[in-house]
Amino acid sequence: MRVSRVVTAGLLSIIICFFSIASYSEVKIGVLAPRGPLKSMKRWKNFSEYLTIKLGEQVIMVPLSPADLVTSVKSDELDLVLTNPVHTAKIVKLYNGIPLATLNKKSGPFFAGVIVSKKGSNINNAEDLKGKIVMSLKFKAAAGAYTFQTYHLYQKGIDPHKDFASMRAGKKQDDLVLAVKAGVIDAAFVRSGLLETMQREKKIKIDEFIIVDKRTGDDLNLVHSTNLYPEWYLTALPKTDAKIAEKAKLAALELSNDHPASKAAKINGFVEPISLDGMVTALKALNITPFNN
Repeated sequence: MRVSRVVTAGLLSIIICFFSIASYSEVKIGVLAPRGPLKSMKRWKNFSEYLTIKLGEQVIMVPLSPADLVTSVKSDELDLVLTNPVHTAKIVKLYNGIPLATLNKKSGPFFAGVIVSKKGSNINNAEDLKGKIVMSLKFKAAAGAYTFQTYHLYQKGIDPHKDFASMRAGKKQDDLVLAVKAGVIDAAFVRSGLLETMQREKKIKIDEFIIVDKRTGDDLNLVHSTNLYPEWYLTALPKTDAKIAEKAKLAALELSNDHPASKAAKINGFVEPISLDGMVTALKALNITPFNN
């Protein structure tokens, strides 16, 4: 009788374990990694652990390049996406994505583009860029390292692809800045905040550079050249369970400034999703797919 009970208890444990595994699911969050996957993992690992607790599901963070992120969304491989406003606008239009929250960085929920040249180059304003060699991230995929600056120049009647001696594409924003410092290129397009970060990391000194068309007097206290646009968005995809999406939204909005996830990501949590209208206006003006019809 005792053996029978032991066997029954053992079978019950196996059955419970089986059903626990069967009902176990993962939530995949694709995170844009403009400075490479290792830096992205370090920055957002605590946030994925925070979401795991809040959602009651295992949240797997997947750091992705701009091209890979779009491919992963198209292939229906992700449940949530944390990426820039250009990607978000495209995901909303093409894949019916639902913005849940906008990132609130230490500098606020907006960012901008920087056009940077080397000190002594005499490249101080947009007109000085004509005939120069300039680099950005891969065209039409980056927000603060291509789209913002290109729209800024468009408004001044300058076309980087026609008026520059060469418009090149790089893979990492850090490399673009270092290429300017080394004199390999004349100028580069990078997102606001990067120069300050690289200076803290002792890779550069900001006073070694010129901020082309430098702006002041707005709500961003970082060096920048362009108008301000909303920060990154946490977005749910159509296949995402509505309850999971709602939990993710609440979790993002409830994330406090002093939580380890905020500290690791160097953010002040999230705010309600900011309108993408300004971003869409820029994309339409630049005739960027899918806003080119």
